[in-house]
Amino acid sequence: MTSRRQTVLDAAVRVLGREGPRGLTHRATDREAGLPAGSTANLFGRRAQLLAGIVERMLELDRELWERSWAGGEPADVQALAGTLARFVRAAVEPWTAEVVRARYHLQLVVPDTTLAGHRLLTAELRERMAAVGADPGNAEMILSALDGLLLRAVTYGGDLLPAEDRIAAWLASSMRPVSRPRRRSPPTPRTPGSPTPVP
Repeated sequence: MTSRRQTVLDAAVRVLGREGPRGLTHRATDREAGLPAGSTANLFGRRAQLLAGIVERMLELDRELWERSWAGGEPADVQALAGTLARFVRAAVEPWTAEVVRARYHLQLVVPDTTLAGHRLLTAELRERMAAVGADPGNAEMILSALDGLLLRAVTYGGDLLPAEDRIAAWLASSMRPVSRPRRRSPPTPRTPGSPTPVP
C-alpha cells in the first residue's frame, strides 16, 4: 500500500515536471495528490524540505527505471548494452516517465548539489557495465552526456524528433568501443659506416 508520503512526493514530481519550479507549491501538490489542503505542509513544512523529499524520491524512481532497463538480463556485448540504453531513451516519451525526466532536469538546475550524488552513482554503474562488455569505461561521462541530450530532446519535442532506436544504438556502440591507437614503429637500427644495407 502506498504511503501518504509517497503519494505526496509522486504528486510533487508530476507538478514539478509539468509546471516547473515556479508551479511547485504545497497547494498545487495537494491538488495533484487529491488530498486535503495542508497535507503536503504537514509532511514538508518548508519548500526546501519538499525539494529534499523530491530528490530522495527521484533517486528511487530513477533506480526503478534504470533497473527496468536490465530486466531482460545483463548485456553480453557492446551492441547489446547500446541497445538497452537506446530503449531507455525511447521509453522517456511515455507520459509518466517524461514527467520524471523533466522533473530531474528542473532539480539539476534548482538544487544541483543535491542531485550530484545520484549522478555519480549512475556514472559508476555505467562504467562497470561498460567494462564488463569490453567497452572503454573512460567514455561513460560522454555517453551519459549524450543520453542527457537525447532525453531532453525526447521530453521537450516528443519521440517523433528522436533518431530511430537502431540509429541511437549504433551511435552509442561506436562511441563506447575503445579507441584503437596506431602501433608505434620501432626506430631504425643505427648503421656504422661501411656496413652492408639490410635486406628487407
